[in-house]
Amino acid sequence: MRPWFVMAMLGAGFAAPSAMAADQVPYAEIVETIRGIAADHLGVKAAEVDTVSSLFSQGLGEKSFDALVVEIQQEFGVVLDANDVRNAKWNDNARALSVRRLADMVERQMRPR
Repeated sequence: MRPWFVMAMLGAGFAAPSAMAADQVPYAEIVETIRGIAADHLGVKAAEVDTVSSLFSQGLGEKSFDALVVEIQQEFGVVLDANDVRNAKWNDNARALSVRRLADMVERQMRPR
């Protein structure tokens, strides 16, 4: 893909192709970015957000959660699978909906197919 075309698409509001983004964002950076976004929604410092505990147990509300998911999708240019999000949110007490769980979902969407 030509660089000028990519820049034109990004300037027009289109997300970067997922195959391009996958090589550019290490997993640790995904985790830290989501941690920072979650911290903003929780009203705390990023260092205070536990990356393995449920965000709901850390005080995240339903409306904040929806806004968090939208912000994560916009930040990384991905669309998280609604079923994965719903299952993680309501049906998976073992892994819960944590920063790392969201990072796993983002990383999976960013992988080349």
